[in-house]
Amino acid sequence: MTTLNAIPETALDQLFRKARTVHAFKPVPITDELIHKLYDLVKWAPTAYNGQPGRYVFVRSEEAKARLKPAVSA
Repeated sequence: MTTLNAIPETALDQLFRKARTVHAFKPVPITDELIHKLYDLVKWAPTAYNGQPGRYVFVRSEEAKARLKPAVSA
């Protein structure tokens, strides 16, 4: 018989209870290594019936952020 382990409360807090949507770019540089680690995690995220493939855009330059800005919420 398979035993399911409960997700720790701290993980539930981080994922659901204390998570917030970000509406601004932080002036913090991101390394290529971190981008690759992030992508390696998000590429496995589930979608509804695997019918909504994820599309991810990683931008760094101010010019790229300015081009992306019209496509995001106000």
